[in-house]
Amino acid sequence: MYQNYIFDLYGTLVDIHTNEQKHYLWDKMALYMRLQGADYTAAELKKAYHAQIAAQRGENILSEETEVSFEKLIPALYQAKGVQISQKQASDWAIAFRTLSLEHLSLYEGAVDLLHRLRERGKKIFLLSNAQRLFTEPEMRALGIYDCFDAVYYSSDIGFMKPSPHFYQRLLQEQKLQPRNSVMVGNDDKADAWGAHDNGLDSIYIYTRQSPKADGPLPDNCRMINDISEVFND
Repeated sequence: MYQNYIFDLYGTLVDIHTNEQKHYLWDKMALYMRLQGADYTAAELKKAYHAQIAAQRGENILSEETEVSFEKLIPALYQAKGVQISQKQASDWAIAFRTLSLEHLSLYEGAVDLLHRLRERGKKIFLLSNAQRLFTEPEMRALGIYDCFDAVYYSSDIGFMKPSPHFYQRLLQEQKLQPRNSVMVGNDDKADAWGAHDNGLDSIYIYTRQSPKADGPLPDNCRMINDISEVFND
């Protein structure tokens, strides 16, 4: 029925659990930065990190849909201590931060098989993810799925998160996709199901342990499934 399949990543194809609240994370990241000349305590770094997020989102009137860019946030943390860093150093910081916060990362069973089946049937496959490129791309490569997509869109690159039409329309317009031939697959009722609906797309909704509590009914053009393998039936 569809020619184009647009996937969410975390909670849909990838099972993930992170914990950014543990003191160990901030203690080690503060030490990491002190060794580079940026003198932070764990508590000071955590406060500065959240202040940078608030500042970036506060710059846009659509703050709830505005995405933060780690490519700006990380250098700003160093600059506050009088230290300039390279793009490579910012990338290393992001990966270190993510590694320390990760408690679980794996593909959902059947996810790779589904992507391969879609490709074998001549379907186009896209990723539309509320995510930071600096650590999401390495994770996708490590999981072996980065090359499964015709194009990948991260919210950190666009500056907006789903369900923002700015994010959806960037993909639809750049890839010249017809909404009637396309479907959004995700685990978030607001970002994926209703975001798709508001941009003229059908959707497929799967509830996983990363799914937020649904805020009301799903749209009429949304199909609910119990397993990722049910997205595409021969």
